[in-house]
Amino acid sequence: MGKIRSRMIFEIITIVGILTFAVISLMPATTKRQSVQLDHGRMSYSGAVLKHKFDGQGTLQIQKQGRYVGNFANGRFEGPGEFIAPNGWRLQGDFSKGELNGVVKLRVGN
Repeated sequence: MGKIRSRMIFEIITIVGILTFAVISLMPATTKRQSVQLDHGRMSYSGAVLKHKFDGQGTLQIQKQGRYVGNFANGRFEGPGEFIAPNGWRLQGDFSKGELNGVVKLRVGN
């Protein structure tokens, strides 16, 4: 009787362990906030990162060329975003898979 009880407890613990690892492995990945230097410091990114790709709200700063502030998905511009040039002009638009999509708004000056 003692062996049967021990075996049953062992089997229950094993099943609970397997189910725990299954749930953990099936959980969706979560974004993390990071700051990254790219291209030998010529570009920097600060924002959400998922699976080593820009994903979510973030800012991409390009040395001497301006910055993009907006959404990213799978490492590309996605959704609403704005490019701000060093001399003040701004381009606002909606992006899809890294490309402008639809109406674009351009403001010149401050």
